[in-house]
Amino acid sequence: MKFRQTVRIAGIVTAGLLGVAATAAPASAATVNWKKLDPNIGMFCEQPISHVTYPGVVFQGCMVVNANDDAQIVMVVINQGPKAVNIGGWTSSQFGSNVTCADSVLNPNIEVACFGPTVHVPEDGRTYNNSVHLTVNGSTKIAPAPSVSN
Repeated sequence: MKFRQTVRIAGIVTAGLLGVAATAAPASAATVNWKKLDPNIGMFCEQPISHVTYPGVVFQGCMVVNANDDAQIVMVVINQGPKAVNIGGWTSSQFGSNVTCADSVLNPNIEVACFGPTVHVPEDGRTYNNSVHLTVNGSTKIAPAPSVSN
């Protein structure tokens, strides 16, 4: 696997960590709940960005990959603002790691993640672009997630 800003990785995450989420595309995807983020999960992430409408809410698109060329998109969110916000959203990947992230309340100083399903990246030489879409109090912002190819 090649990442825009990363070299090939192998065996960083066990299959158990990768099997965290649901199915298909956002329009028909199951909804998964936000989980507290394990700092040892071994993700590769794009730069975090502030949500334009709520700058205290920072989010980023990430990717977890294993040695079998299976990958999943992850949206990571932290609320650095002074009060709770309502969040939701979805992951969007060209290789199928799509999921709807449940509507939830995110309290200040809490970091959570929404995990797309683990999917095998096709061995076709294509580069698959990915993104995460965060909705905060009804306003949606998009951020890139790492691209992947095999």
